[in-house]
Formats: sequence, C-alpha cells, structure tokens
Amino acid sequence: MDDSRGVYNHEIVLPTKKYPIMLYFHADGLGYVAHHWHRSLEICDYINTPCRLWYGGRVMDLMPDTPIIINSGDIHSLTPQNRSDPRGVSLIFPYEFMSQYGIDIDRIRFAYTSNPAVDQRLRQSLHRLADLGERRGTDPYCHLLCNAEIFNVLHLLMTYYQDSHNTPLSNRHVERSRELLAYMNRHYQENITLQSAAEHLNLSVGYLCRFFRKYLGTTFKDHLTDLRLQRAQAAISATDQTLLDIALDCGFPDYRTFVSTFRRKFQMTPRQYKQCPVRFVPDFTQDYASGEDTGAV
Repeated sequence: MDDSRGVYNHEIVLPTKKYPIMLYFHADGLGYVAHHWHRSLEICDYINTPCRLWYGGRVMDLMPDTPIIINSGDIHSLTPQNRSDPRGVSLIFPYEFMSQYGIDIDRIRFAYTSNPAVDQRLRQSLHRLADLGERRGTDPYCHLLCNAEIFNVLHLLMTYYQDSHNTPLSNRHVERSRELLAYMNRHYQENITLQSAAEHLNLSVGYLCRFFRKYLGTTFKDHLTDLRLQRAQAAISATDQTLLDIALDCGFPDYRTFVSTFRRKFQMTPRQYKQCPVRFVPDFTQDYASGEDTGAV
C-alpha cells in the first residue's frame, strides 16, 4: 500500500508469487475496506451472498452471484452481507500487467454486463476459479489452472465488455474525492471534523457535506468511522496491542465507543473478533449517522 497517499485511498496492486495478478478467494476471509481506488481493473463475484456496492456515486444492493467490474481509477467499496461462509473470487489486474499486453486501462472503460450468454460464460469462469481455490491444499500445481482461468476471464472482458459510452466522473470531482480520502486517511487518528476537512480543501461545510453524499455515497462521519474500524480490524488480527491501545490509536475517543461501534458493524465485540478473526461479518443495514453530519465520532 502507498502510505504516502493514504492506505486504501490509493491501493498499490502487486501480483503474488504464483499469480500474475492479485487474486483473492473469498472463502479465505477478507478484511473490511472503506472507499478506495487503484490503477487497476477489478472484477469480483460473491457467489453465495448479497452485497452492497458503492460505485460511481451510487449505492446498489446486488443479488448473490452478480459479477462486479470496477474500472481503473474509480473510487469504490464493496460490502458482502453478513455470512459465515462467503464464497467467490476477486481478480485485480494491475496497470503494469495490462500494459504488457497492450491494454491501456486508463483509456478503456468496461460495462458491468454484456449479454446473457456471455455473462453466463463469465460467471462460470469465476465459479471455476472459486472451485480451484478449494483445491489448493491438495493440488500443488493448482495455480497453473488458476492462471489459465485468469486469462480466460481477461479475454472475455476485453472481447465483450468494453464500453465506449461509459465515461467516468469529471476529473475535477475525481481529484477532489481522492484528495479528500487522502486527507482522512492521513488524519483519521486525530479528532478531525467536517469543518477541518472543508478548511483543508478550501470549501464550505455545506458544500462538502453535499459533495460527500453525491460523489461518495456516504457521509463524512460514516466514512471516518469505517476508516477507524478498518484499521482496528487489521490491528486486532496482526498485532499484539491491547484492545484499548488499538481503540485510541485508531482515533476512537474511548474504549466503550470503540466496542459499541465495532459490535454494530461486525455483530461481535473486538475481543470476540480477536479470538476468531477468520470471517468478515459486517452488517450493511446499520447506519452510523443520524441527524446533522458534524463529522465528530
């Protein structure tokens, strides 16, 4: 991750040792990720759970097994519904990888659907990848079959899903969104507010509040809470810090607020999560903000 621009504000996507792209199997469990962007093409399919997608200024509730295509540079977030057994895959094709094959993802846009027959072929390919993920423990060369399927997915995308009518938000709105997310990523541990963010961007509080809702599909307060929870979840899984230290390091004013906020999002306490951090179980039916969006958490 590029810390200088904010973790998960701009995600640096690198291939893994066995795959030429970044490949996630959802059954392995995924950490919570707030709004972010990367210079990569992404396709994701949660086969057995509904999802809430924020993308392009819209919030959409998706049925299970709905492949989602995210264009390079677009700010997005994806939240699977509370499930104990998520199944599916995410493929993130880095800019450098695509460039090797003469594909400029800065100029090409992709549609979320093609036609029913092709959509079914894409879905079947993603299912095969999910199946292969379950074989990794018994087949030492399973990654070779996965790589073949990765290129099959890419061929389908390039052949059938390019969309010349799909245009991104204006550069001004995109850059302002990225600058705002970067600011929040740098200062989420502090007592930042909507007012301080507005002053940083030389905007009025009212305009920034409306901008958040229109172009980011959320509020300042909710996104700040999401950032803090994202960092806290990662720290619980990867460090030996005490839960109180994690709470304070992640910007929560006290341990009680941290526990109640964490429980509301993940249906378990931080202590329960620490004992078994293997499943991502957010509840996207819960909203944090009520009334005026002051940005204070």
